[in-house]
Amino acid sequence: MIKNKHLLILFFVAMILVVIGALFKIMHWEFTGVTGNTLLSIGLLSEAIVIVLLIIKITRDNKSGFLNK
Repeated sequence: MIKNKHLLILFFVAMILVVIGALFKIMHWEFTGVTGNTLLSIGLLSEAIVIVLLIIKITRDNKSGFLNK
């Protein structure tokens, strides 16, 4: 299974994509067909997927009493 460290790295990469996408959208930039809309969509979908994976990992991990505290 994927480690928490890897999921957090993926989350931060997706967050950077969202910020860059917002900058592209505000400045009306386009780079070889890539617009702010596509960067925002990819970043937000990636963040949603990582959050779902983190929730699944936390609920299935019985070693840490995270939910029982």
